[in-house]
Amino acid sequence: MKEIRVEITREGKIRILYQGFIGDECFREAEKLYMLLKSKGVDVTIEQVTPTQEYYIQQQQRSKVSL
Repeated sequence: MKEIRVEITREGKIRILYQGFIGDECFREAEKLYMLLKSKGVDVTIEQVTPTQEYYIQQQQRSKVSL
């Protein structure tokens, strides 16, 4: 199941976690979310990106196919 979880700290920092997205699909969904927020006047600055294990699934499958 795909899930986007948003955590907001007391200091106002936002952490967005994407789960259930395979490969770079999470980055495409993130881009949609950021564009939506920007269209509403929210200033979005990405400080850090940490891929999850799910990101590498598609990468591994591509490597196996090219062998």
